[in-house]
Amino acid sequence: MEFDKETINGSTDGYGRGATFVLTNGQVWVQTNDEDEYLHQFMPEVLLETADNVGKLKINDMNAWVDVKRIR
Repeated sequence: MEFDKETINGSTDGYGRGATFVLTNGQVWVQTNDEDEYLHQFMPEVLLETADNVGKLKINDMNAWVDVKRIR
């Protein structure tokens, strides 16, 4: 399975419904499921598996994949 590797622009506190992930490529994704996991990181890499404007995202060094929707 192939994933896009991207980087979060700035810091993140991890997952939680409504969490927004701004990527260095200009894309903005928002979490749509209830997965909750905290880990503060600065500019971590993420893996993205997407189809159109929805998909799954996993932050480096975190356990879960979360459902996301692209908002920009």
